[in-house]
Amino acid sequence: MAVTGMANLAVKVADLEGACGWYAAAGATVSDPIQWENGRRADVTLGWLHLTLFTQAIYEDACDLPAEGFLHPALFVDDLDVNCEAAREVGMRPVHFRDNAQALAEIDTALGS
Repeated sequence: MAVTGMANLAVKVADLEGACGWYAAAGATVSDPIQWENGRRADVTLGWLHLTLFTQAIYEDACDLPAEGFLHPALFVDDLDVNCEAAREVGMRPVHFRDNAQALAEIDTALGS
């Protein structure tokens, strides 16, 4: 597979040490957590995938958010029912992929496009 572009993915976590341990156990290179802006962060490299784990988004001090909320609820796409159900249980909006047309239509609906 040829990767033609890459963006760093940011993942908000409640337990930074736990998330770092999970990625390290999966074989990722994980930086030591550091203080960053108004929270803490660590960087994860797993092959060509680069993640930034963080405890609080930079803009959270500037706006009123519910403690359990985040401005961008996750949309989870997978082809297995069990994974979609697990995503729903942790607060994500799952799209069960069956084919491109169906998945794209559900994603458009979920995003209000």
